[in-house]
Amino acid sequence: MAAQSAAAPGVRRKKFATPPVKNACLACRASRTRCDGGQPCANCRIRNRQCLYKPSRRGGARVRNKAKAGDTAQQQPSISPTSADEEVHQHPISLQDYVDPGAGLKQLQDIFPDSDFIFDDLFMPGVSSTIANGDGFPHASLGFDNLPISTVRTYKSDHAILDAYYVFIHPYFPILPPPTSIPTDQAVPKLQTDTDRFEHSFALSRPISLAISAILALIPCANDPNPAARESLLFRRKYAQYLAQCTIEAIEDENEILESSVAPHEALNRLPSEKVRDPFHSAVPAELESIVALDILSIYEYAQRGNIRKMQARAGQALLSAMELSLHCSTEEDEYTEARSRVWWMTYICASQSAIVASVEPSFVALAPSFTAKYPTLASDPEGFGILIQAQQAILKATQFVRCLKKTLADQGDMNHIYERMHELELSLEPLTNRADSWILPSSIGSPVDPTEEVVSRAIRCIARIKLNSARIKCHRYCAFSDAPVFSGKHCDLEGKSDGAGGAPELQHWPSCACSALSAQAMCTSSDANSASPHSHLSPHSDVLPGTGIGFPFTSHQSAQICLRAALNIAQSFDDIPYPNPSGQLTMPSFACCAMQSAYALLMVHEKTKTMYPQSGMGGPMVQSLLARLQSGLTSVSAALENYAMAFEALGGMRDQIRGAISPTMVFAT
Repeated sequence: MAAQSAAAPGVRRKKFATPPVKNACLACRASRTRCDGGQPCANCRIRNRQCLYKPSRRGGARVRNKAKAGDTAQQQPSISPTSADEEVHQHPISLQDYVDPGAGLKQLQDIFPDSDFIFDDLFMPGVSSTIANGDGFPHASLGFDNLPISTVRTYKSDHAILDAYYVFIHPYFPILPPPTSIPTDQAVPKLQTDTDRFEHSFALSRPISLAISAILALIPCANDPNPAARESLLFRRKYAQYLAQCTIEAIEDENEILESSVAPHEALNRLPSEKVRDPFHSAVPAELESIVALDILSIYEYAQRGNIRKMQARAGQALLSAMELSLHCSTEEDEYTEARSRVWWMTYICASQSAIVASVEPSFVALAPSFTAKYPTLASDPEGFGILIQAQQAILKATQFVRCLKKTLADQGDMNHIYERMHELELSLEPLTNRADSWILPSSIGSPVDPTEEVVSRAIRCIARIKLNSARIKCHRYCAFSDAPVFSGKHCDLEGKSDGAGGAPELQHWPSCACSALSAQAMCTSSDANSASPHSHLSPHSDVLPGTGIGFPFTSHQSAQICLRAALNIAQSFDDIPYPNPSGQLTMPSFACCAMQSAYALLMVHEKTKTMYPQSGMGGPMVQSLLARLQSGLTSVSAALENYAMAFEALGGMRDQIRGAISPTMVFAT
């Protein structure tokens, strides 16, 4: 009683009858049910099943910084408030987990050891534990009396989770077969203080349902009056991370051999037992569910947590698992054919995209002849998936060109192969982008997902057009702008001002007619794209690199024209992406780095234009028209990133990079 009376005021007592055990049995962990730690536990005894334990991965009991009532005075002087810019780490964080290419992303630190720790912090009110809350503010877990109650999306069944997948995820990431009917969102908002209902709610156990739920948890609830509030943001962040960590643990548990814990000498003679359960999706075999979960988590790590190293790890593990099942060369025809095809090619896209955002060589041969699996099909657009995959291969190829160019320049190597490679790359990209820019998009922005997947066709064609035009910017960016930095930090293959790139070559001068030509180029319609190629009359070695004697196959002016058109096409494509869910929330933004390519080109053209025409009214209406188009394009790109950042925190870094490049100089004031 004395201990209870000494408890800190304002901290509520636990509502649970008994505290959770420090180590649950394997069966309870697999089924996500509460274990009492008995030998055997109550659940295993009732179900007449074997009850086995293995050591906790936490490495011992949780450390709680509880102060005894009598020691408060002695401990008080050592406690200092933590500022909003500081992180409180209970465990060392490896810098290798946060690689340089992700510097433009907001990175969320790994301060939670496992899902149990996160669960306790989320749903055990009254436990006085001074831990890092993710923003560096120590507090008694959930011990707030005067703050708004935060909510998060939850679902009552796998069927409800599947429907929510089709509503929010499928249009942008169609890794599962089409729905059989028009799905509806059946979210159940969960209050942060509603721990009793959590104890008796639907228990997630499948990797695929856990991974999907992690993405859904990031989407603000419709009844949240202030989803951008710090408390709401932290609750969604921590709950999503809890689900993501549970996903990884569930995948590990599926490969667990019980004998490994009690009789390791017998484990070598056994294989993990296959779990017999109803499929999550009737047209998707259970063996593919973990691959789907890893693909989804790869995008989660990138867009939500800004951890490119983990993005690569998740996508790489999914790729290896898919190839072990021979999905890359599958010719089997049965009711699962479409599922195998979609899982393979979406895994291929995830793995290649992780190499693109990290600006590294892919871990596989992108155009390997062994990749013979047929493309998936959309009922409303048989060519849709093929177009998306072709665009993915194009931007991967352009990214590797940028890497090769930078290495050659740094080593002062032979530029002849760069000249040839750039010429070949542009010859392959030009017809693809011209074709993409002439597409008439199906469906409408607000159409729901249905069995024909017409809105999916619209989304993946927009994504393909964004990637193709981004590839073209990558191809011409150095020739046009010498890669002079405009953003404060490095992002993808764009150098930042803080990375020692201030010594980049000066911007090349344009002829006096440049702005008029660029304005005319910007105002060209897509219908005359094939007949108005800006380099149809090029002569070789148009621009020579200083000190090399070797030039690019295009002039700076011609490459800038191509970059401008591509950047405006990207901005328009972001405007055209559908919003087929009630909240209007865009999701699965693995290609968001393309927005930075577009913003870079638009800002560079603006800088050159303002340099040549520094005073308002100079250059006449053509210059003013060009500046207006640049502002419109940047507005579209910024609005898309603002939408993404509402659910995916790391992309707020991209948004802030663009804002930082625009706001200080009021570049659009005319």
